[in-house]
Amino acid sequence: MRQAHFVRALSALLLAVSLSAAQADQVAGAEKERNAQQQKKDPTQKEKTENALANLMGGPKLDQAAVDRGRKIFVPTCGFCHGNDAHGKSGPDLVRSTLVLHDNKGDTIGPVIHNGRPDRGMPAFPSLTTDQIADVSTFLHSRAADVTNRFAYQIGDVVTGDARKGAEFFKGEGHCASCHSTSGDLAHIATKYQAVELQRRMLYPAPNLIDMFLGKAVKTAPIKVTVHTASGEEVSGTLDHIDEFTVSLHDAAGWYRSFSRETAKVDVQDPRAAHEALLPKYTDDDMHNLLAYLETLK
Repeated sequence: MRQAHFVRALSALLLAVSLSAAQADQVAGAEKERNAQQQKKDPTQKEKTENALANLMGGPKLDQAAVDRGRKIFVPTCGFCHGNDAHGKSGPDLVRSTLVLHDNKGDTIGPVIHNGRPDRGMPAFPSLTTDQIADVSTFLHSRAADVTNRFAYQIGDVVTGDARKGAEFFKGEGHCASCHSTSGDLAHIATKYQAVELQRRMLYPAPNLIDMFLGKAVKTAPIKVTVHTASGEEVSGTLDHIDEFTVSLHDAAGWYRSFSRETAKVDVQDPRAAHEALLPKYTDDDMHNLLAYLETLK
């Protein structure tokens, strides 16, 4: 009796979830259609939508021309104290300044720029126009966006190791040459990938989750497996699934095969296994040196 009640309750729950999903799809479709119609009537609607997405990804869409003009004013005028990147030198970091973050085209930083802060050693710049200050404000907002938007953040100074020592590690302690060849699979590798991506692939060559999320084609080397059964049969193929109890594969003919691990011996040939084994053994110098060596393979 209890089981019957449970089945009915579960069926009702699943039905409610499916109806909710269908309603959500209908609402999303209607909203998409409504936005499309609005964009036809109001050409600025598309720009508003883009700005909303930019806000979600790390800040409002900025006028790049204004950013460039602001940089040309900021660097020679303010950079000697606040740094050319606005992260601060003898003066404070303006990227994290609440005064700058709340500024809109110079409404809060304008008076400070015009009047200076003599008590803190900041000179006045009364000759800057309202438009020039607005451009400086846009430049500072772009610097804040660069820091907060992880999709736009550029990692620098990755290649800091000794390429000669990296070559020694590649051919010796790392045993990299046992699987890879600088004239084969690694030929011109440094021209195919940026240093950051090359380092990621070197340490753990798994698919990049961001590329997968964005729908980009992701190539991965298949994991091969050989199963030796208790009866003496040997079956090889591409690994489909493995856990503590079973192993399954697709053989050369495309047939799906599954075996119990209780009575079978399993040999997995994973191209990433050697990389995983190196992870706890790497020193910081090993990683930097090896990357520096791979960067010479252009």
